[in-house]
Formats: sequence, C-alpha cells, structure tokens
Amino acid sequence: MTAGELPDGLFAFDGEKYLPSEFTRGPWRPDAQHGGPPSALLASLCEPHVAVGEFLSQIHIELLRPVRLDPLWSAVERTQVSGRVSRVIAELHSDRGGGGTEPVARATAMVLAESELTTPDWVGDAEPATEPPSPDAAVDPPRWASGDVTTYHRNAVEHRFTEGSFRTPGPAVDWMRLRLPLIAGQPTTGLQRIAAAADFGSGISAVYGAESPVGLINANLTINRIRANVGDWVSLDATTYVGAGTGLGVTKLGDVNGLAAIATQSLLGYQTGM
Repeated sequence: MTAGELPDGLFAFDGEKYLPSEFTRGPWRPDAQHGGPPSALLASLCEPHVAVGEFLSQIHIELLRPVRLDPLWSAVERTQVSGRVSRVIAELHSDRGGGGTEPVARATAMVLAESELTTPDWVGDAEPATEPPSPDAAVDPPRWASGDVTTYHRNAVEHRFTEGSFRTPGPAVDWMRLRLPLIAGQPTTGLQRIAAAADFGSGISAVYGAESPVGLINANLTINRIRANVGDWVSLDATTYVGAGTGLGVTKLGDVNGLAAIATQSLLGYQTGM
C-alpha cells in the first residue's frame, strides 16, 4: 500500500476473526485503536439480531481495556427481556497470550418492537434541512501524541467544522464522514456510521486546552437513537460538562434531515504525571 492509499476497510474479516488496519489506530498509543472503529464494529455485530418490525433503540459501549491492533474474535447473544423488548450483547475478544482470549470491548443493545402511532398531541419544531459544509470547511486534525503514523481520526475520517474546532476548548459542531468502509467488502450502515462518529463528541468539545495537564477521557459511550440516519455524513453537536472531578459529554447526532440520535459519555478526569 502506497502512502495515502486507503485499504478496502477499517477491518477485514477472514470468516473467523476481524483484522484491524492501521487506519483504526488511536492518537495516544501506536498499538491501540481509537474508540470509534471497535464501537462501529460492535454495532455491526448487533444489527443482524434485529428483526423486521424492530428498532435498535439504544447501544451502550464499554471499552474494557485498550483494544490493540490485533485480530479480534466476536461473540453475540440475544435475550428476550419482555414481550416487546429484547437485549443483544456483543463482545470483541483479543488474544491474551499464552492461549485463550479475553474480552476487550462490549456492547449492550436494546431492541424494541415498532408500533403504528397516531400523530402526537405535541410536536416539536421541525428540524431544519441542512447539508454538510463545503470542502472549504475541512480541517487537518491535530496529531497529539501520534506523530506521523497513520491514525483513525486523521486519515480515516473527514472533518468539517461549522462551530468550534479541535484546538479551541468549548462546544463544537463537526460534520464527519468515513473515507472507507467499516468492513472490507460490506456496505457501511447508518448505525455503524453513527457509532463510528459518536466517540468524538467529548474530544471535539474538550473543556481543557491541548497544553493543559488536566483532561477528561470517556469511560463509555451510550447512543440513544430517534430514527435511522441516512447518508454518508454524520453531524456532531457536542458539549462537555464538568462535575465534581468527573464530566459528561452530550452529543446530538444528525444528518441532512436533522436530529437522529443523542450520545452521552461518562468522563473520567486525569492529570498528566499522576
């Protein structure tokens, strides 16, 4: 592969395991993935377990330990919670060395039976139709600790900001598009695109500057969906709130038709040198 050439997907699937490309790499350590690719991969594992007439309403993602750039095995189970509510649990496992594997990431999805609903007695203001900003709004994401190596946030994703930026603390609005499929040879669904983008929320709306020794890092990601999103672009309208030593990231996720989902991230405070 020549410099700048994209692989066929963030992951390849050999019929048994998922093989991550270097385009899944995160910004902080060269041997670990960004949170977006495994989140989207977990979403893809849940989707086949959603039947016609059902809707995957929520997906809660936990990164149990750093997800290395190593082969990943999957395990999925669906259970019935009640007559119209089901739960799908998907896990990614990595080789732990010395034989056997260990879970490195887990998703718990809530699947609801759809209903025919009459017009509500209250309807909010219509979401305005919108489009991704022009290519002039494209930005070059910072390298952080990654240096010149290939990373997910810089090389696999296109960013176009309409408010805020990577480098300015505070709320931000970023339109994002994957430059390549999630899994080689397979179409990338709307849910996968949402999951691949949502992990950026607390990063683009960071409340501490890049030079600060203090920061907030997400311990999980929960996406509550209103409807299926459409198109290649996902908009993130993100704000980070600080509490008593922790924080909360809240991101409105949308497309050309407006709001499609809301994501939250529980944020853990850290200080460099501790």
